[in-house]
Amino acid sequence: MFAVEITKPATQVVINCSVLPSLITILATPHENLRKEACWAISNITAGNRVQIQAVIDCNVFPLLIDIMNSGSVFKTRKEAAWAILNATSGGTRQQIRYLASIGCIKPLCDMLTVQDSRIVTITLEGLENFLKVGQIDAGGAVNPYSLLIEEAYGLSKIEDLQSHENEQIYCLAGKLIDMYFEVEETVSSSDALPQGQVAGPEHVSSSMNFVVNSNGTPEGGFKF
Repeated sequence: MFAVEITKPATQVVINCSVLPSLITILATPHENLRKEACWAISNITAGNRVQIQAVIDCNVFPLLIDIMNSGSVFKTRKEAAWAILNATSGGTRQQIRYLASIGCIKPLCDMLTVQDSRIVTITLEGLENFLKVGQIDAGGAVNPYSLLIEEAYGLSKIEDLQSHENEQIYCLAGKLIDMYFEVEETVSSSDALPQGQVAGPEHVSSSMNFVVNSNGTPEGGFKF
C-alpha cells in the first residue's frame, strides 16, 4: 500500500523515477487493494500539470483505467480510476481532453452517475462538463460531438434523473448541463389537435418533452479540487 500522498512538487521527481511502468504492472495484478492504490497514485499524478498528465498519456495508462471502470472491480477501485481520469479533464489541455474522449472515457464516466457516492457523482458531472466545453468549441456552432457521445452512453437520461437528486449541488449541476448543452423540445400531440381556426385553452394543450443537443455552450475551464 502506498503510505504517503504524492505532493505536487514531488510529482515530476516520481515520474522521472519511472514510477508509471511500475504502476502499470500493479494495475494488472489480481490483488484488488493493490490495484486500488495504484489508481489512487495515478490520480495524484493526473492532478498535476499538463506535462505530467501527458506523461500518463504517453505511457498508455488511461486505457487501463477505462478497463478497470468497465470491469467487475469493486467500487472503491473503480472510483479511484474515475478520479484519475477526472483530474486529467480538469487540468488537461483541449487536445488531452479530446484524447480522453477518443479512447472511450465518456461512457464509463456516465455509468458513475448512478452510484450512491455524492462526491464522485458531483465531480463526474463537472468532468463531463469539461468534455462538453471542449466539444462546444470544436463544434463551432454545430452539434457538440460530446453531447452526442453522452446521449449514446445513456448519460443524458441519467443527468435528467439527477435533477431530482437530494443533493443540491448535484441537481443544480445536472440542470445546468441540460440547460447549456441539451435543450428541451416540446411537441404537441396530434391527438390533441383542434379544428382549424379554433384556439386551444390551457386545458386542451398536451405536450411531450424531448431532449436534443444544444449548440450553445460556455468557455473552456475545469473544476478545482
